[in-house]
Amino acid sequence: MTELYCDILPRPNGWIFLLDGTQSPVYPSHRLAVEAARAKADQIRDKKGAIVLRQQDLTGRMRKLSSGHISLRTVGA
Repeated sequence: MTELYCDILPRPNGWIFLLDGTQSPVYPSHRLAVEAARAKADQIRDKKGAIVLRQQDLTGRMRKLSSGHISLRTVGA
């Protein structure tokens, strides 16, 4: 199954997500951006394959978000 990455990224005025080459609107909080990204991922999951939510850590690496809950904590490598 194909994995598609959905990246949660900070912006000067909030947070966005990038999914399938498309940028979301700006959300005022990290939590709202993650919730919107998960909702969008649920809409396209069957057509595109597995969706992996990631965010950039302080070293600049992209890390998977925990699938159990919305958190700034990251898992994986």
